[in-house]
Amino acid sequence: MEESVFPYSSQPKKSNKTMLFIIVAVLLSALIGWFFITQQPKKTVEVKDVVVEKKEPSPTEKPKIDKKTVKIQVQNGTGTPGQAGLVVKALTDAGYNSDNIKTSNAEKFDNSTTSITARNNFEEIVNDIKTILGSTFSKITVVSPNLDTASDFDIVVVTGGKIFEAVTVTPTTSVTSSITPTGSLTPTPTVTPTSTPSSTPTL
Repeated sequence: MEESVFPYSSQPKKSNKTMLFIIVAVLLSALIGWFFITQQPKKTVEVKDVVVEKKEPSPTEKPKIDKKTVKIQVQNGTGTPGQAGLVVKALTDAGYNSDNIKTSNAEKFDNSTTSITARNNFEEIVNDIKTILGSTFSKITVVSPNLDTASDFDIVVVTGGKIFEAVTVTPTTSVTSSITPTGSLTPTPTVTPTSTPSSTPTL
């Protein structure tokens, strides 16, 4: 009886070796790549401070007022003749319209300080008039509250300063003599006033 002989190869299959080599190469590459990635210095991301500028809402710009349209009343507050007229001249020289400036006497003549009263939103004009009159009057004040909306004027200026004192004039009596043909001397008194005081000061 013959024994069956089975062929046996002592060499491993090439396909198994190739597969094993590929797996080892992939693992080795992954390991090397991981090593290089972890060894690189970490980049620090610089975070810059972000400054947020808070913008304030811009105030509504007030419309510019034309000087020539401003209605002004100038009141003589000291009784000094012609004082209101000086103010009118100063204002017209500065560009205000003389047709819109009216003069009158104040209720009292005891104002030591010149005052300016105005409507709302006329602050710029008030400051301008205050500057203009600064060379004429030593004390100027802005009166509060403002003028009523029903006022005929936008600005009211009441002059102030040294109170005017009217000079009282006493009439003088002079004696003249006349000679009559009889030779007697008869004195005749005559009264001659040298000036007439005015009770109402001129503006």
